[in-house]
Amino acid sequence: MMKKLFSLRSLSTLAILWIAVSALILGIKVSVSEVQEASFFVVAAFAATLAYLLGLGTWPARRALPVIVAAGFVLAFIESAGLAGPVRTLLQSIPQFELSVLRWLAGNEAPDLGGLQTQFAGLEATAGAFLSQVLTFSVEDPRVREFLWDIPLLLLVIWAGWRVGRHDQILSALAPALAFHAFLLNYTGRETFSLQIAVFALILLIGINQKWSGPRERTENSERAARETYSAVILLSIGVAILAGLAPSISIHEVAKKLSRKDEIAKTIGLEKEMVAAYAISGLPRQHLIGLSPALSRTVIFKVRTGELPPTENSILGAAVPRHYWRWLTYDVYNGQGWATSPVESQSYSAAEPLFSIPNTGYQIIHQQVEKALPDDTRLYWTGSLVSVSQPFNASWRSQPESLVSSPDPTFGADMLGAVSDAQSYQADSIVPLVSAEELRGSSNEYPQEFTAKYLPLPETLPQRVRDLAQSLTAGIENPYDRARAIEAYLREYPYTLDVPPPPPDRDVADYFLFDLKKGYCDYYATSMVVLARSVGLPARLVIGYANGVYDPIRAEYVVHEAEAHSWVEIYFTGYGWIEFEPTASELEITLPDQLPQETLPDGPVPNENFQAKNSFFPRWNPLPPALGLAAATAAASIFWFFRAQGLWRVHKTIGSLYAYVYYHGRKIYTDAPLYETPLLFADNLSLRFKSLQTGPAPAVEEIRLLTDLYIQETYSAHPVTTDERSKAVKAWKRLFWRLLYARLTLRP
Repeated sequence: MMKKLFSLRSLSTLAILWIAVSALILGIKVSVSEVQEASFFVVAAFAATLAYLLGLGTWPARRALPVIVAAGFVLAFIESAGLAGPVRTLLQSIPQFELSVLRWLAGNEAPDLGGLQTQFAGLEATAGAFLSQVLTFSVEDPRVREFLWDIPLLLLVIWAGWRVGRHDQILSALAPALAFHAFLLNYTGRETFSLQIAVFALILLIGINQKWSGPRERTENSERAARETYSAVILLSIGVAILAGLAPSISIHEVAKKLSRKDEIAKTIGLEKEMVAAYAISGLPRQHLIGLSPALSRTVIFKVRTGELPPTENSILGAAVPRHYWRWLTYDVYNGQGWATSPVESQSYSAAEPLFSIPNTGYQIIHQQVEKALPDDTRLYWTGSLVSVSQPFNASWRSQPESLVSSPDPTFGADMLGAVSDAQSYQADSIVPLVSAEELRGSSNEYPQEFTAKYLPLPETLPQRVRDLAQSLTAGIENPYDRARAIEAYLREYPYTLDVPPPPPDRDVADYFLFDLKKGYCDYYATSMVVLARSVGLPARLVIGYANGVYDPIRAEYVVHEAEAHSWVEIYFTGYGWIEFEPTASELEITLPDQLPQETLPDGPVPNENFQAKNSFFPRWNPLPPALGLAAATAAASIFWFFRAQGLWRVHKTIGSLYAYVYYHGRKIYTDAPLYETPLLFADNLSLRFKSLQTGPAPAVEEIRLLTDLYIQETYSAHPVTTDERSKAVKAWKRLFWRLLYARLTLRP
């Protein structure tokens, strides 16, 4: 075993294994709270090294693995419990104790056991207390959390070290660790750098431990093949590592998405979902308001064309301008002093990738062409429920679409905090409900549990008089729509002004606005309506963004200024989704028809055909996003380099250079060829192996014979190979290469 251990391959393998272990530890530390100071590497490196060393030996797995697991768990317990110092002190005192025992045996006085007993008692007490915390699952203690995370880490690295030590099936050795690693990063939304390192280490381990076959003697061709092979391994390792960071696993993502709903379990074991800093606010969301400055209020933020009305030369319209709210962020958590968001999961989307399928009925598709005016604006604006965007973007989800398996929600449970994109110009498709007041009055008072759990909670500190006011405003009203309208109408009686002081730090915002301030701006109105609606059992949330803007009929576009910064309310209606309400007195009231005219009742989603025909804002082809382009370029370069290394896309100046690749690939098929077999005999036997194939391309007998004859002519004949013959050889080799590759994959010697 020592000879195996101190070989260059074994030492290199162990070093790369440590890199893979370090990458996994890095992934855990960036994903789990309060374990950044944990001594994971000491435990994992010890277990991986021990497993690797025993894997090099002859011990069977049934004997070796229990020993490795036991040793790893003991070390993990010592490190997590903080016993390393006491154990070290105890071990250092043992030689002195042994010396005192020897002196006692020689006739001196009995050794003093008090020091050892004290140290051992302290060690036992510390270990017992820590074990009690572990058994009671006291994960609030970082040491307990460290030990609990040591368990999966140990099992993964022990398996990896053992299988790598056997130099057998390297992929299966690291596959569990990679899957676990990918899940952690996907769940918490962290960067994939550590995963890229792990993939890089995996490919290197596969390359180093591959049993390459070739001529036994060292020749120029064998040395060249070795150099090219290991160069290809390094290049492919880098390429695949880059792809690992750019193309996350769909299956792992789906698992993470499903498990991410168990937030209480995730929080317990320390998994932290990454929060977008710009979104993680508390207090009233004033960052969208611009104050009283006339100069700032006229600053254009963006322009939108929807195509619902055609351009006209008249500045006075004969038709009503469709009204839209341009949303940016949606908040769900009210804490008494302001708004924040539940944990979110970041998801990247490519150009024109749909977020969910459009419902069959009851919705209108709105096509929007948005031109942002400020170059540093990364926000994404849209109306209604976003379906797709023509540019790559990132969305932050509280609940991703289709998170509710059997839900009456027509948008499949989608709950987005917001979205960002660097694109200054984009097209967006969204849907808005086509619904009447009569339909909403008839909607059910029963809501999915996921909605009541998220959109009904109010802080315990909310004064009772706020709840009493909500009850009095809706007394005797049975249906949810009229209850919402009653609350909305009451709030619209309050005067609108921006010139108000901030709420006192010890006061509930809604209570302060409703009973003391009694005037304010949109955030006060919207916050109070959400609180009152939740108080009477209506799921509600707050949305911030921009109001309709100024409509330019000549260009048929909405011009949205900073002055239109706004917040409003959405209330959920079972079977219809989220419906907008406008409690702010300075804005026009949102009115719905009592009934939809019979001729407008849709059999399916209503498209905006005028806009689509004239503008074609959604071409079916979009340029590749930069990340996907880089991944495609890396993959193409890796494929080209690999096949060139195999002799396909290479300039062969001599027939001998070309024949070397024929012999190299042929030996993979005709594996029992004698070392000193003549080229003609080798060609005949290789052709026989080809003929044994039952399926696939026709046997390459003619190509093999042609290349062999030309090789013999060039090497042993006085007649040089002509240019025409060399051209025929190159063409024959290109045909032969793919048959050789097919035979290597299908033929079993």
